[in-house]
Amino acid sequence: MSRRHFGYQDKVLLLQHGSTELLALAQRRGAVLHKLLSGTGIFEQDLHKPLGRLHHTDWLTLLQNCRQQVQSPELPYLLGSALLNSRYISLCQSLQYAKNLRQALAQLYYFRHQLFPCFYIRLYQQQHCIVLEFKPALGLANQQAFMLTVLCSLLLGLIKQQLGTLSGVSLQLQQSAESPALQQQLFGGLNLSFNQVANSLSIPLALWQQEFNHANAAEFNAARRTCRQLNHVLPKQRALPESVCRLQRRALPQLLNQEQIAAALGLSSSSLKRQLSQHQTNFASLLDEVRRDAARQLLRQGNYSNRQLALKLGYSDEHNFRRAFKRWTGLIPSSFKGLFNFN
Repeated sequence: MSRRHFGYQDKVLLLQHGSTELLALAQRRGAVLHKLLSGTGIFEQDLHKPLGRLHHTDWLTLLQNCRQQVQSPELPYLLGSALLNSRYISLCQSLQYAKNLRQALAQLYYFRHQLFPCFYIRLYQQQHCIVLEFKPALGLANQQAFMLTVLCSLLLGLIKQQLGTLSGVSLQLQQSAESPALQQQLFGGLNLSFNQVANSLSIPLALWQQEFNHANAAEFNAARRTCRQLNHVLPKQRALPESVCRLQRRALPQLLNQEQIAAALGLSSSSLKRQLSQHQTNFASLLDEVRRDAARQLLRQGNYSNRQLALKLGYSDEHNFRRAFKRWTGLIPSSFKGLFNFN
């Protein structure tokens, strides 16, 4: 049986794992609490409950309210920093006591449902770097760039805090540069590029296992035990779009149809279609995404012909694959190969 997935109306977020920090930042900048909570099902007294929860619909409304009232481009960067240094989030405490970046990121990914259930990561090695490619696990509407900035702010803050440097670290973003100078300043002067084919963070291998400044095995294990206890309140679940992509990825080069995916998830085909529409996506778009990511991964790994790639991705015609790849990336496969060094 597949792991249960959550929807927009499932209360899978803790108020004290982001909401209270966001509200505090907004209020310090003059926002009024009752206006920030307007349109949500959150009451002021809920904010003081240690295990008070909310669903993604309320979270997205809260983000929208805060951004409208504060209108500060610094807000997502500040929120990422506030989360990292929170005394009330055991997961973030554990990151700072980890042995190294490898252990910290493994911890964050394993317990991501407690803090960032809206993203998952595809990890791979490219030349002398480890690349973390960020994928939206659910529909975030116009808040995706904000949430991605929060996550990157937390990760880059952790690296700088524990290793003292961002040398060699680079961040690639799909979005256009809104305020390049400000974004460069707020991200600490690292190598930052926009209008890329994917959202990804590239970290030199040399930093991957370098010992953290505050490494403490006893404190790390204590914080991890608290995270495990919290799993009784917030069990590990995936959002529906991520679950669909995961099933399709495992099936390649076979392609599962909508009825097969729905059955695997315990849904009817019509229910799957309806729930995906709530995430501003559909079955065909997710299949396209899985094929695109798989194609890019194969091209990074070595020299495949278009015919070989087409077969591995479930295309019967290599010309259809070539056209699809150009639509995904703006490049033909041979041009994309040239971006990588296979020696």
